[in-house]
Amino acid sequence: MAAITVLGGGISGLSTAWYLAQKVPSSVSIKVVEASSRVGGWIRTDRRSTPIGEIVAEAGPRTLRTGKSPDALSVLELLDDLDLRSHVIMTSAQSPAALNRFIYYDGTLNRMPSSLSSLASGLPAAATCLVSGVWHDFTRKSNTPVDSDESVRAFIERRFGAKVDDNLASAVMHGIYAADTKNLSARALLYPFWLADRMGSRGVISGLRKVARVSRARHAGQSVETGGERRARNPEFWASVEGASMYSFKGGMQTLPNELAKKLGERPNVEIATGQKVVAARVGATGRAQIEVHGGRVIESDHVVNTLPLHSMHGVFGSDMPMGHTPYSSVVVVNLTYKGKGRTPVDGFGYLVPRASQHESRALGVVFDSCALPEQDTCDVTRVTVMLGGPRFKELFASKDVEAEAKLLALDTVQRELGIRGDALDIHVTAGMRCIPTYTTGYVDQLQQMHEWTKRQLNGRMSLVGAAYGGPAVPQCVNHARIHVHNHLNLDTLTEPQCVSGLEEIIKAFDLPA
Repeated sequence: MAAITVLGGGISGLSTAWYLAQKVPSSVSIKVVEASSRVGGWIRTDRRSTPIGEIVAEAGPRTLRTGKSPDALSVLELLDDLDLRSHVIMTSAQSPAALNRFIYYDGTLNRMPSSLSSLASGLPAAATCLVSGVWHDFTRKSNTPVDSDESVRAFIERRFGAKVDDNLASAVMHGIYAADTKNLSARALLYPFWLADRMGSRGVISGLRKVARVSRARHAGQSVETGGERRARNPEFWASVEGASMYSFKGGMQTLPNELAKKLGERPNVEIATGQKVVAARVGATGRAQIEVHGGRVIESDHVVNTLPLHSMHGVFGSDMPMGHTPYSSVVVVNLTYKGKGRTPVDGFGYLVPRASQHESRALGVVFDSCALPEQDTCDVTRVTVMLGGPRFKELFASKDVEAEAKLLALDTVQRELGIRGDALDIHVTAGMRCIPTYTTGYVDQLQQMHEWTKRQLNGRMSLVGAAYGGPAVPQCVNHARIHVHNHLNLDTLTEPQCVSGLEEIIKAFDLPA
């Protein structure tokens, strides 16, 4: 009996198993192996009881973006196939949460422009550096470094000036990667701008039109529209998507991995095994891959799709693994719930804290959950989430009692920065240790090395999917799983070595144009 083993029961692993289950016959065994006692990985929703009712507390990602990108459509089509449409709550593209996003700068919330028309009221103080930054790029001669990569900080400072990074870019990267721009790869995370710098005659802006032409040529004939048949089956759902900016679920983000696990568990050829930590991987006497889990159980299969974090892989595959020392950011999430609606001073999605404001605020950012997803509130409350740590984790949490320190920091943050006073109805702290991979300088070259290394592992019977390879967001992970199963694995010859890495299309996206 042919068999596939998926390592990891987070969103990458569950999505991979789902797409495999749609493609392979029921005679093919699919095993999902998860070290923890639950599925979902860093997607985690807790239902909390308060004196006035139950609330939703997200410990990880809390919203998903709509749009027509392949990543966004992959998740939308997945939840459509899972019949989760009635569980979805949409946030209108015209809502305050969609239009109002802030940066905490100079002790105040600076609303960022959301459209060209919003510029009519002028730029906020945090963004005035953009004017001089654009002028700096226009007037400064090309100074592209010889090296293939540089940090996000170095790139922005070189072309636009340090203030653009200090005031703006650092805040965005805090929100996505919980990391310092000085440690992040410009080629990986700012690829269109990185490429424009190499193609333009005088810097980035002069090269953007050339990059746009290259992008159109690369994606010619590739439709990102959801099929008409799918839309015809559920027209109301897809119409609601068109008018939305983002969405989640009534019961929180955990709804998605839970439903994936439930539907997979209904299939006789699928097994999801939790509490099974991988301790070794090898090739067996018959040439098949063998995965050993804690306790001595050995799982033999024809192919292994590995979605484990890099630091977990390093312990299994040894020191010669490329990217094995990739740093991961740790983030402490504090969910605060207060009695009464409308406790935040402004309506919006929330705010991020840039490097320029780190002397004023100790947070990475704050999300206004009740404004972003009001339908999740079934009682008269205001929910906000304070994110702490990232590049300042060691500084803020020198003591071992992370939970106690995080509570004090979060309460102080919302009191000083939002004016929210009084006792919270509920405080929920989650420490996400080593939860977000850092795409360090040289990432694309490391990815190429990982690609070559992976194809040699387990006699050509292992491939990779996950947050460390094409982006850490949920849609990126889901789409990576879909592409790998649909485009890379030859499921008709599953018993033979596949000799693919799962990174082929990700690496191709970083190719330099001829």
